[in-house]
Order: sequence, then C-alpha cells, then structure tokens
Amino acid sequence: MKVQSGFYTNNNIAVPSFKKRKNKQSQQQLFINKSKDDVISMEYSKPVTLKKALYDIISSPAINEGVVGEKDTIRLFLNDLSVDKKILNKKVVGLAGYGSSAAVFETADGKILKLTRGNHFPLNRPHEIFDVPVYASGRHGKTYFYVEEKLYQHCMPQYFVDTVRDMIVGAGYRPNDFFADDTHQIGLSKNGRLYLLDAECARYRSLLHAVVDKAKRFVLKRI
Repeated sequence: MKVQSGFYTNNNIAVPSFKKRKNKQSQQQLFINKSKDDVISMEYSKPVTLKKALYDIISSPAINEGVVGEKDTIRLFLNDLSVDKKILNKKVVGLAGYGSSAAVFETADGKILKLTRGNHFPLNRPHEIFDVPVYASGRHGKTYFYVEEKLYQHCMPQYFVDTVRDMIVGAGYRPNDFFADDTHQIGLSKNGRLYLLDAECARYRSLLHAVVDKAKRFVLKRI
C-alpha cells in the first residue's frame, strides 16, 4: 500500500489523532482505510495505547456505527477494562479485525490482542491444539481479552481449511460456520503450524457433549 506525504494514495482517509505539535516527528497519525467490500482497517504511524485506539473507534466520523462491531460494545470494553490499566496501556499499532462483539488489534511487539464480549470459546470449551496459541488471557465484567500469536495469512490455499477442519473433528468437536473457502479463519505460525483463528468455528457436538466433557475434566483434575 503506497504512502505519499504521510497519506495513503488509494482514497484512504487519514485522520490526525491529535492537534499538530511543533515537533512534527512526534506527531501521531491515524490512517483509516475502507476497502471495496466496506471493510475498515486502522493503522497508526506510531504505537498508541489500547485505550486511545478504542476511543478513536468511537469518535472517528470515518467509522460508521456498526462497522467495527457496535460502538456501544466498544464503550462496554472501555468501561469493563477501566479497572485494568495494564491492558488499557498496552501499545497497539492498528486494528487487525473485528466482529459484532469483538475487536482485534495488532500490538507493538508483534502479537494479537483480542477483545470479546463474552467468552470467545463456545460453552467455555478448553483451548485445543488447533486453536491459535494464547500467551495471556483474562476478563473484567463481560469483557474477555486474549494475547495471541500473530499468524501468517497471505495467499493461504483452500486445502489448508480442510486440514484444520480435520483437526477439529479429530479432537471431537464439530466445525461451525467454517466452510471450504474460509481461508481467513486460519493461519500459519512462525514454525509452520496451522491454526484456527476464530474459536467460534469449533464447538461441542451438543450440550450433552459439553456437560460430559467438563465432568471428565473435573474428575481428572481431582485424581
């Protein structure tokens, strides 16, 4: 993506994140890009705190209501995380993805910080071998956060989707809303391992399966 005079040249919207300073090198710029499919992405010229990025989503006129989840959801993230300065002060470089109840940021140290409204793992299922590695996680109120490995996703072949689906089924779960051409739901780690990005795509086969599985895990912990 080409940049000219600090602004993207392909009809992107460049929004200064605060007023000009005397020292131009210290000036922070927020770039908001809208693709042909109306997908919004955000990128900062320098790292900012998660708190600032969340406020930018709410306040930017270039981001319409409902484009990045619901702005009310972003406000709830801010409210719930107000007790955790460590997370709100986490440095991010841009918005990496979003959903109706989630926002995903790339951190300054090359990881992924995911915020979700409610547990990202369906029926609180455990983290499995096919799930993207999680380095840290926690919750405040109904807001959950996950610090995950950043995966490579460029030009992923469709047959990789079948491989991940087989991993899900082999672990005893059922693929959910995860189809043959959904390469955006998978990624490669630095060591070349395939992972599922969206935990919602792997669910218990039924509520009974969830209950039985949790009972087994409870018994094993007691042994």
